[in-house]
Order: sequence, then structure tokens, then C-alpha cells
Amino acid sequence: MNKNFKKCPNGHYYQQELQSCPFCKNPVAGGSDVKTRIIETSGVVDPKGKTEVYTADAGKTRVIVEPVASKVQNKTHFVDPPGTDGASNDKATYRPERMLVGWLVTFSYDRLGADFRLFEGRNEIGRDIECSITVPDKTMSGRHATILFRNGKFLIKDELSSHGTFVNQEDIEQLTVELNDNDVIRMGETDFKFKTAF
Repeated sequence: MNKNFKKCPNGHYYQQELQSCPFCKNPVAGGSDVKTRIIETSGVVDPKGKTEVYTADAGKTRVIVEPVASKVQNKTHFVDPPGTDGASNDKATYRPERMLVGWLVTFSYDRLGADFRLFEGRNEIGRDIECSITVPDKTMSGRHATILFRNGKFLIKDELSSHGTFVNQEDIEQLTVELNDNDVIRMGETDFKFKTAF
């Protein structure tokens, strides 16, 4: 890592001349009101035994992922960020060992855009931090909807959300609907464009 950078307690790298981390509104140090949540997962997580994953809520929630012994085959692994050349595992990022199959892209709450990766199998979407895709939209339910990729098809199902799930402006209610490339999905006040990798 370049010596002109330092690392904050939340794991962000920033320039030494700055007095505090520009990415953290509530740094972990100094008795702040950061919430901590521990999630247990099977498989090898981090050579140090645990790692921290930060959500999109401006550092207000810190998730510590702990490895536990399990026979479940949903293994996880961590990848080094670009530019580190594998030299350090300090800032490795979480990724399930499943094939990347698509994306959800939104400009609803960030004018520069945000994208979420979809993997084979189940992808739970909602406000809950334990969902596969956590979205900072207060009008979304904790577990709002599920997108499933199986047998070459993408299927979406509403999970009894408060405000419903819409595909191309149609309320899917309790139906399971097949998704096609460029479909527009609305959950709460967030619009996503669905993109398939195939």
C-alpha cells in the first residue's frame, strides 16, 4: 500500500494529510453510535478468523462475519481489492462462491448510480442487512423480494412486502414472474433495471 495513505478504524484508506476519514460519518473509534451485528457463516472466511463488512448506510452499521464449523456447502471467500496485487488481506471483500449471472442497476437514491450483482441461486433483496442485496430505502420491507436464477431463467417473487413489487409497472402480487433483460423492477421507491450476463 502507498505510504501516502492511512487506514481508519472502519478499514477505509485515505490520504495522510486529511485529519479524518472522508468516507466515515460515524467512525468506530471514540465512542460513536455505530451498531454492530455478527453474522455466522460456513467455510473459510478470513485467515485472521473474522472480517468486517460495511453496508451502504454511511458506516452506521458494522457487520462482523464469523466463521463457524458447518457441513453447509454454501462456501464464501474473500477477494483482494484492485491495486493490492494480493499483497494484503486487510481489505478483502466478501463474495459468495457462486457464478455471477446478472445485475440490478439503479439511479433512484444515488445520481451517479449503484449496481448490485446477482448470483446463481437465490438473491434476497430488501432493507435487512442479512439480505443478499441490502438497499437503503426506508419504504422497502426487510425482506422485500427474491430473484432466483435456475435452469437458465431468472424468476422474481414478492415476499409479502408492504408496498409490493412491480415489473414493468405491473404489480406481480403473489406470482412468480420470469425476468427478461432490461426489465424495470420497482421495490419501495427504488427503480432497478435488470441486466442479465447471458
